[in-house]
Amino acid sequence: MLNANDIRQKTISFSCATGAGHLAPALSTVEVLTTMFNDYLKYTPGNPHDESRDRFILSKGHGAYAYYIILNQLGFLPDHELEGFNTPSASIKGCLTENPDYMIEASTGSLGHGLPIAVGMALSFKLQNKPNKVICMVGDGEMQEGSNYEAMILALRFKLDNLLIIIDANDLQAMGKVDDIGVSNDKLAVILRSFVDSPSSFFDINGHDEKAISDAFNNFYNQEHQSFSVMFARTVKGKGLSLIENSSKHHFRCPTQDGYVPKEGA
Repeated sequence: MLNANDIRQKTISFSCATGAGHLAPALSTVEVLTTMFNDYLKYTPGNPHDESRDRFILSKGHGAYAYYIILNQLGFLPDHELEGFNTPSASIKGCLTENPDYMIEASTGSLGHGLPIAVGMALSFKLQNKPNKVICMVGDGEMQEGSNYEAMILALRFKLDNLLIIIDANDLQAMGKVDDIGVSNDKLAVILRSFVDSPSSFFDINGHDEKAISDAFNNFYNQEHQSFSVMFARTVKGKGLSLIENSSKHHFRCPTQDGYVPKEGA
């Protein structure tokens, strides 16, 4: 069983051990990912190629470190990949690179690509009458990409009730606050709510509250819907490390550059 606090500390240590940036955008995803993998996403341990599994696309592929730690804890990502990260010996990168052997479904991090891929997967499953679910996590800053809205229009048109879109709404993007560059998350929530066919398919929640997260997943997995669902997860960028929480300069900056030393044994 994955534990969010343990995953968070291991994620911090993983970044700090190599001096790799993009720690803050990974820390905001921890509770959503641990809840999803613990209780909802269908997969077969030890078999990343099981065609009956659900698919998870992390569209904000630059924020992948917690995802890497989880894949390692579940036995999909070998220890040597984490130990060699940020060196020529590792196949995993700062942004996600598709690797079916590790259950990494798509190359992402060039923003605006993951959701269109997820829509294509969900449509494929519907056309084949397969029960597989598709879950896609998108950054709030990433929602400024027009490709995401084209994808949602298609998802609505084809009534993709097997698709859940998770917005990691941490209020920050690479160069500053989302509402200084695009629209505020309150306005974004209104826009996205207008895309879903039913109020019961939209969940505006605290993205670090595991009970609220579980309720949203449970609804998606166990209730009937007319089209896709949206989990609008309001999170804190850099959650769990006060030095980098809500800090725009730490989108890529590793906290070791500011003298931070990770806890021993983490």
